[in-house]
Amino acid sequence: MTGSLQIKGDKYYAVLNFKDRGGKRVQKWIPLNLTTKGNKRRAESMLNELIVNYQGYESIEPMNLLLSQHIMQWMEANKPNIANTTYDQYLNILVNHIQPYFDSRGITVSRLTAGDLEDYYTFKISSGLSANSVIKHHAIIRTALQWAVKHRYIKENVADFADKPSRVRYQGAEPYTVQEIATLLQLTQNEAIAVPIFLASFYGLRRSEILGLRWSSIDFQQGTISIMTTVVREKHGDEIQTVVRDHTTKTESSMRTLPLCPYTYQYFTALRQRQQYQSELCGSSYDTRFLDFVCVDQMGTLLQPDYVSQKFQKLLQQYNLRRIRFHDLRHSCATIMLYLGYTLKDIQTWLGHSNYNFTADTYIHAGVGVHEQMAVTLSEKLEALLPMNPVS
Repeated sequence: MTGSLQIKGDKYYAVLNFKDRGGKRVQKWIPLNLTTKGNKRRAESMLNELIVNYQGYESIEPMNLLLSQHIMQWMEANKPNIANTTYDQYLNILVNHIQPYFDSRGITVSRLTAGDLEDYYTFKISSGLSANSVIKHHAIIRTALQWAVKHRYIKENVADFADKPSRVRYQGAEPYTVQEIATLLQLTQNEAIAVPIFLASFYGLRRSEILGLRWSSIDFQQGTISIMTTVVREKHGDEIQTVVRDHTTKTESSMRTLPLCPYTYQYFTALRQRQQYQSELCGSSYDTRFLDFVCVDQMGTLLQPDYVSQKFQKLLQQYNLRRIRFHDLRHSCATIMLYLGYTLKDIQTWLGHSNYNFTADTYIHAGVGVHEQMAVTLSEKLEALLPMNPVS
């Protein structure tokens, strides 16, 4: 391996020369962050240090693949460990964003610099992409490069030296108050998505968790609800399909058990009886594929994710209610719990979040029996505003 100093603008770069298996020379450019004026000796010293540090990589085939090709290789190698919906998201970002930008510039993994990444982030934000979206691009690139470091294809992960955009907090509608939740539940109790609205408002479940909730996961004797199945939209070939994923949640901490309280026990008991009656009424016309699922329509068919979100918006307009996203019901649940006096750690575990920040995870702990108390307290607040028979 050899090295040399090169100048771009008024800055020094160290250029390390490797050879691939075919004998072709491949270069890696490393910015030294030194101006040319008065820094030649310092630059030469840094070059020599880099040559020493990279000794032993002579026999490793340098990453002369285009960055996009490497990311695709990483995705395929790790596909068994990536959820289908996440893989589809990665592929969309790669094909529609990362690949067109870096391929047009001929940037390979070995020549990629932190400056290249920062230029990409700036370009994407100036093109209208949000900072939070660009942060996802950064995470994909960084993880793919870390995989290359692990396999000793490259010495360092240049994404660690790139300044990524700062995360922007969601500035959407304010969460619903407990009064607004009560009004919403009262007005929509006979609507087709009444059950998803209730589960999102009371338990703060994600849409995928709501539609994946099974009757077999509700233990009436023990008084618990286990969240362990999700229903998601996935791309299979050229089609988008609804898929039931058993024992799969968004994160490991999302797989959790929540308590029934007197109000929710009554709610689910009445709902179960109503569905059994509807099944008997429809006879052979009733869809028996989803008998174990809580969120079905009058014919027993599982509610679809997109239908729930779209129908929710129509109901808000129909009843002249303040516009929020369906997912904002989850935010509303969290906010109400906070106002009721529960700690952020209690709320984190209730919602199934992985973490919320280092301080909360380290110094705040959920008390024994706190979920039962949370359920009872919220139900007491709602009972004063809702009919005693939750399912009519």
